[in-house]
Amino acid sequence: MYRKNVFVCFIGRLARKFRALQEVWILPWWGSGGFAAAPLWALDALVLVVKLCSTCTVAVGKIFVPPVLKSMHGETVLITGASHGIGRELAIQLAELGATVICWDKDERRNHAVVQEIRKNDGDCFGYTIDVTARDQVAALAMRMRRQQTEVSMVISNAGTTTCTPISHLRPDIVEKLIEVNLLAHFWVIQAFLPAMMERRHGHIVAINSSAGLMPCADMIPYCAAKYGLRGLMESITEELRLDTWTKGINTTSVYLGTVSTGLYPPPAHRFTSLYSEITPKEAAAIIIEGIRKNQKCISIPSFMKSLIDMSNLLPYRIRIVFTDFFNFGHRGWFCFC
Repeated sequence: MYRKNVFVCFIGRLARKFRALQEVWILPWWGSGGFAAAPLWALDALVLVVKLCSTCTVAVGKIFVPPVLKSMHGETVLITGASHGIGRELAIQLAELGATVICWDKDERRNHAVVQEIRKNDGDCFGYTIDVTARDQVAALAMRMRRQQTEVSMVISNAGTTTCTPISHLRPDIVEKLIEVNLLAHFWVIQAFLPAMMERRHGHIVAINSSAGLMPCADMIPYCAAKYGLRGLMESITEELRLDTWTKGINTTSVYLGTVSTGLYPPPAHRFTSLYSEITPKEAAAIIIEGIRKNQKCISIPSFMKSLIDMSNLLPYRIRIVFTDFFNFGHRGWFCFC
């Protein structure tokens, strides 16, 4: 790994020297067009080939040598929406792996029950009652924890809510709440803890998203819009961290849930429920934790869902919705045409 980094740095320095040479000597002499661009094009082509070859080599190597799971001992993990469902299971399973777990939730009674359950099993856990949609509360509690020498090394932004109602029947306050919980709350939590991670050059940001962030859903328009926004938020943060030399030790993971019996969504009614139906939050949490420990950028439950949706999005609109209606037999779209 060290040798690969040295080689990559060498290529980067060589590229910068060529660009400086072009700006100082080649452009003033030849001008900005014609032969002046040839050295730059040649260098960029070389860098492209080197990156493609190294990326393919690493990908093939991972097939035969699976990545080592990182240890959770010594990690301090903050989980929002930790009082029930996947948040609760993540807290319990991460505590069993040796992590210090901090549970945030607005339901004080259930959140306290999760903390006591973890402590009963000799886990290290702390609980706070907070509304993550309130930016001032999030910032104040994050500062208070920092003063108490609580350095959060992993944030799992899990809090969410939904409703299945046509947009014409939604009250404005319901729309605002859905956007606040499913999108803005993720902004406030990440903004509160990411700067400290950047200072330490160590951390992990995890956002629990939904299949609604990958494909449109009728009767869930505000929820869908928020989840699409969350997808953009995480992908943009990932790119920003990638381009920053000082944040190489910070990882990001987006989790897309499709068939988990959390109680937020109606049970699946697609054509192939006999082949793949819902899984429990406990099973989903185990899959998520394994992906986090492998530093995966994207976790999909079921695993084929995101790839299938990505391939579907390559199709023309009319063909795509025909396949969608076939898959969702019983959905009212089956009786519609383009």
